[in-house]
Amino acid sequence: MERLARLGPRLAVFILIAASAISAWILVRHGAIGPTTIHDALAHNRLAVPVFILLQIVASLTFIPRLILGVAAGLMFGFAWGAVWAILGAEAGAAAGFALWRWIGAGAIDLKATAKRRRIADIVRQSAELAEKGGWRAVAITRLMPLPHSLVNIALALTKVGWVDYLVGSLIGMLPMTLLQVDIGAAGGKLLQGDGAWLAASLLLALGLAGSFLMKRLASRRL
Repeated sequence: MERLARLGPRLAVFILIAASAISAWILVRHGAIGPTTIHDALAHNRLAVPVFILLQIVASLTFIPRLILGVAAGLMFGFAWGAVWAILGAEAGAAAGFALWRWIGAGAIDLKATAKRRRIADIVRQSAELAEKGGWRAVAITRLMPLPHSLVNIALALTKVGWVDYLVGSLIGMLPMTLLQVDIGAAGGKLLQGDGAWLAASLLLALGLAGSFLMKRLASRRL
């Protein structure tokens, strides 16, 4: 009974997050959540910045693709300020996810057991084990991998990696793709106004993907 009372709140929060994630997935699939819908809802709101950062935290907890928020930041705020708020929100979301899943998991989930027969989960498990040994560098490498942001939060929360390594590594690892996502959004806004900046943004995106892959390879070899 004592163990059940201790696990009860965690189980309730887990169920709430799972239900929210399913609802968010359905809304994304039907186009109810997207860069343009976020832009339309917040563009003329005086509280657009804090609400946007809060949305990024919620997105991090409910498996909403970070790409949606990054592009929305560019659409709403332009490249410079969009990059600032997107990076700040992504880091806040990563911190919230880390804290929540570390509290829920509390070291009770065995990644080696849960990762069987799942290729993506196996990659996450290996990355999480590497993070315990490699510190912030390994966290940054994990963030550079093409894995869901929320799934990486969970995997790293269930390791013994410290807060400083997690936050520093997450910031460095998320920075390249966040900047590119914001640039795509900013270019999209210019495209709607008749500007041709979308071509440069597309080229930057391709270069960013190649650069992220190269950085991951080089850092993995060094570790």
